[in-house]
Amino acid sequence: MQIRILLSPMKILPVFLGACLFVGSACAQEREVKTSPLPETNQQASQKSCRLCQVPGRAALLAGRVTIEKCLADCTDLCCTGTELVLVLAGFTKEDESAQLAASLSGLKAVLIRELLSESGRTILKYDAEQTSALQLRTTLKGAGFRIISELCTFKIDGLRKPGASNALREVLASTVGVSAIDTICEATGQAIIEYDPARTNPQRLATAINATPFRVIP
Repeated sequence: MQIRILLSPMKILPVFLGACLFVGSACAQEREVKTSPLPETNQQASQKSCRLCQVPGRAALLAGRVTIEKCLADCTDLCCTGTELVLVLAGFTKEDESAQLAASLSGLKAVLIRELLSESGRTILKYDAEQTSALQLRTTLKGAGFRIISELCTFKIDGLRKPGASNALREVLASTVGVSAIDTICEATGQAIIEYDPARTNPQRLATAINATPFRVIP
């Protein structure tokens, strides 16, 4: 004897929907596993932790914020053609630090205050080297009551992409006379930003120290 069990459409519908939800969930989990991100490479991890890779524009990086507008590719103004001098200054006595700095440099020709971060005193100046020198800038600032704590210089370095290169270069720079701090060493871009005491060293001496290692400064 055969026994037939008849289910009404209303009873079958919940069972059918439950089965669909189960299958859909399994498919979603399968897709999630298949599309999960791959482990980061060393270069990707370096780029995430490197301020040079995170911030567009070295000037914005040195200033500590990204407020500088980009110029046109063929810009011939001082902002793009001038020689750059990056300083860490102390001695601001007025509430409007930018106005105080501008007033102190007003007697010099072809000088542009590119950026000023008042919290740290980090200042980016652009100047026409044919009309004004870095020495004149430093002398003028000191005469106006500012104290130059340090300067910053960026080097493009060959050999930084090798494993462990950044740590090796960091050790060399840490023992170099006049180096105040190592702002960043970026393996991804091959650049290093070094903060130094201008009374004890200069970019030429720093380049010589770097070239005495397996690394080479790219002109």
